[in-house]
Amino acid sequence: MEISGMGSNRRLGVLVDTNILLYVYDGVDPFSKVLEFLDFKPRFYIHTVVLNELSTLEGKYARSTKMLSRIRLAREYLRTYGGWWETVDLFQELPPDEALLRTAVELGLVIFTNDIALKKLALKNSIGIIFMSRWGKIIKSVYTI
Repeated sequence: MEISGMGSNRRLGVLVDTNILLYVYDGVDPFSKVLEFLDFKPRFYIHTVVLNELSTLEGKYARSTKMLSRIRLAREYLRTYGGWWETVDLFQELPPDEALLRTAVELGLVIFTNDIALKKLALKNSIGIIFMSRWGKIIKSVYTI
């Protein structure tokens, strides 16, 4: 089933992957993109593995001004929109992608990601996905009931 604005499940929860948050640097507001696409406000979820991954990336790219700017803007975005999302920490002992997949299944969420491998695994496991084009437009969303 395609996700669309009209007639959609208004209890839809969206689990946001790290790479989506990094688009903020490019002037993309990920939450607004989903709102525009769905015509309603779902509940957004940020997994603790995503927050930890931002910290890991910050250390890994300590010498890259552009990447540090991306990470810092992503963190600022999350602070600014703190009332829009909840933290989840299920399966946090697992690698990030596996934790996201299992959490999505457990809580009945769709995953918002542009990670090709994660998208394939999600669809293989009947987990809904939302993803964007390079220019920040949501181009595809699929989930199964």
